[in-house]
Amino acid sequence: MVSLSKFDPYIVADIGGTNSRFGLVTSIDKAQQKVVIENLVTFKSSEFSSLEDAVLGYKESLNSLEVKQASLAVAGPVVGDKIKLTNLDWNFSILETKHNLDFKNLMIINDFTAYACSIQYLDKSCFQTIHKGIAVENYPQAVLGPGTGFGVALLINQAGAMNALALEGGHMSLAANTPLQAAIKEFMSRRFNFVSVERVFSGPGLRYLYQALAAVEGSQTRNISTAQISQYALDGSDEMCQRTLSLFCSWLGSIIGDFALTLGARGGIYLGGGILPRIVDFLRESEFEAAFKSKGQMSYYLEEIPVQLVTKSNTALIGAAAWFENHIGERM
Repeated sequence: MVSLSKFDPYIVADIGGTNSRFGLVTSIDKAQQKVVIENLVTFKSSEFSSLEDAVLGYKESLNSLEVKQASLAVAGPVVGDKIKLTNLDWNFSILETKHNLDFKNLMIINDFTAYACSIQYLDKSCFQTIHKGIAVENYPQAVLGPGTGFGVALLINQAGAMNALALEGGHMSLAANTPLQAAIKEFMSRRFNFVSVERVFSGPGLRYLYQALAAVEGSQTRNISTAQISQYALDGSDEMCQRTLSLFCSWLGSIIGDFALTLGARGGIYLGGGILPRIVDFLRESEFEAAFKSKGQMSYYLEEIPVQLVTKSNTALIGAAAWFENHIGERM
């Protein structure tokens, strides 16, 4: 492991619509695929008016340690200098932020790009198998899942190295596969101009699904939060919540199967985001796996693709560090 005296620490962060998680990388060994991240702090993103303010808030926790570099994973597309976060009202210029924070190096990457970059640094204990299969070497691997939004990234082999590509698949049109799903989508179309995958498969989306399912069935709803819907489903105290979460899981399985086919992800599927690690047992017992494989004449193709759930909570921080190391240069 690299000694701290020879290593220039840098900030890593996972900036989401709900939470902003920060840490300080104090050591990294790419050969052993080990990253040491200390001084972990989580803020509510709404506590700050901008990315710059959030970074300054974190720097206050470092006890005057001078840090001149950062690699920040953000929930939104990263194209060019001007960045707009998808589910957070923050817009910023990378160059201006770098200047204002007096950073020598500042990397901004998509959050699911960071998730994808972290995969090689995680040991087997960080994964839960949702669907068994056999990964095909050198084929693409997809990293995706619901949180405050719905993130998608792809790992592809380029000249012997696995590189991560950010995608915006969460904003494609939601496909309905059953009469119930079609009725729910039609109901939601009257409320929203466009019904995307993210509109249902996200934290806010689970609540929209709860409301839409009740409306379609003519059932009564309660004014409860996304977290309460999940909790009441998990503890079995509310049948409507149970059916909502069951529908969420089965419909998600079909969506993940669509992504697997579209991306040719024979190398495997890795599920991330903030929702699924909290409902692992429920997900396993749901119709997720059956829906994932149910693609008519292409069902055999899905049968062979392994699906794993990433349960480690700071994967985006690890991935942000991996991205930084790969793009700033060799530090060993």
